[in-house]
Amino acid sequence: MSLNSAMYRSRVHLYLHLAPSIICEAQSSIDPASPSRSLSSTATETIRHQRPIYVAATKQHVGKTSVSLALVSHFTKRFGPENVGYMKAVGQQCLRVWEENEGDETSEEKGHYVTIDKDVKLIRDHFRLKHLKFADMSPVLIPRGYTKSYLDGEIDHQSQMADIRRAYLNIVRSTSEYDQMGVRSNNSITICEGTGHAGVGSVVGAGNARVAAELGADVVLVANGGLGKAYDELELNRSLCLQYGVNIAGVIINKVQPEKYDQTRNYLTKAIQSMWKGPNGEPAPPLLGVVPDRPYLGCPALADVESTFDSVLLSGSDHRYRHYDVGSNVQGRSIGMSMVTTDLAAFLRTLQRQHEGARTMFICHSTRDDVILGFLGEYRRRARRGMPFESALVICTGGDDGLDELGENSELAPEVCEMIMDAGPSGPPVLVAAGRSPAEAAKEIRTMTPKFNANDERRVSRATEHYEPYIDFDLLLDRTSSVTDIGRADGAIA
Repeated sequence: MSLNSAMYRSRVHLYLHLAPSIICEAQSSIDPASPSRSLSSTATETIRHQRPIYVAATKQHVGKTSVSLALVSHFTKRFGPENVGYMKAVGQQCLRVWEENEGDETSEEKGHYVTIDKDVKLIRDHFRLKHLKFADMSPVLIPRGYTKSYLDGEIDHQSQMADIRRAYLNIVRSTSEYDQMGVRSNNSITICEGTGHAGVGSVVGAGNARVAAELGADVVLVANGGLGKAYDELELNRSLCLQYGVNIAGVIINKVQPEKYDQTRNYLTKAIQSMWKGPNGEPAPPLLGVVPDRPYLGCPALADVESTFDSVLLSGSDHRYRHYDVGSNVQGRSIGMSMVTTDLAAFLRTLQRQHEGARTMFICHSTRDDVILGFLGEYRRRARRGMPFESALVICTGGDDGLDELGENSELAPEVCEMIMDAGPSGPPVLVAAGRSPAEAAKEIRTMTPKFNANDERRVSRATEHYEPYIDFDLLLDRTSSVTDIGRADGAIA
């Protein structure tokens, strides 16, 4: 049996298992003797069968989560939060959360801890999808050592895929509504977010394309802006979708330079329409959206810097989700990061010349006690005058640029550390980048890819507000659903 045939049979099996069981379950609660179930009428009703939407990408860091946020945001407003499901079938970055045992009268425990992918908590908390269980939203996690255990035969592939299917069915049941006659609502939808490109997870038999096929999902491919490179990456991922018999609902191009917006839309549409037609003349998938770049969404918050350096703010923790533009001075953007190499007087002049509300991330070495104390002093001077102070300071303890290790003197002096901590949570943001030189720290900050955080409400809201206007949701629904006329008798299934 060919791989495509096997995947097709898997998808058909899932459909046959899912739709009838859910509908029959709902019908079983209705009095079979009710006259409203008479099938004598020839009235019909059109219902929409919505397939799950699987958001995949051509590589890491191209905007899967941003697109998923936009989809969940739109559909919760369109259908209601209770009719929207979300899952990340295969996750990598994990955290522990508390799961309430709601509705489980057999359990004496109020809840239990579960380990989930971090994006699951972000989506569930932000959109208040309380009808979904954390465990169903994140059925498979791949922590360190998982791949070796899988290849050693300690993890069963069939059990792993069964966990994904079971979790998906639970989500569908949680988001499905029925009318009084037991007919399933047309207004439920499930968004599945992938991990990396279409092949990520293949080494453990759980690549994105394969999981999408198991769920009978239609894929939305997300790629970064450009022409040749974007199309090449899309083509590579499309081939894997074709291998598993997965339908591509459409393409979303992300982070497009505003001045190249029309060019990107026009030429990628031409490329896809001319080269992605089906073997029997089936139309190629459409561009569902072209999203212009917004630099703010790429600006790291202090929480991102903490994560990068595996550190915590010594002071200023109240400002953990304050964002800093650390990019180059292009398109009118100010330079938001500066390594301090001057004497104290010059550094203080720089601080005092900053306009109110200016945000600069300064970087210095731990041996520069004068700079550290000058930074704290300028904060206190402005605080006394009621003036805002939003700059941050990163203190590096690694070998200075071009020099050998500095030995014991590279550590931050305890007395200085105490003075920093005395500023408290509302003070100026200061953290330590252990083992890095100022140049190394600056490079890591400039090249990091900021990630969404469940507590960073501002970035999450800004992302959804930015993406939604550029995505054709009506076309997406048209591409991921089928319409069927069913016979009804006074509202009953024929």
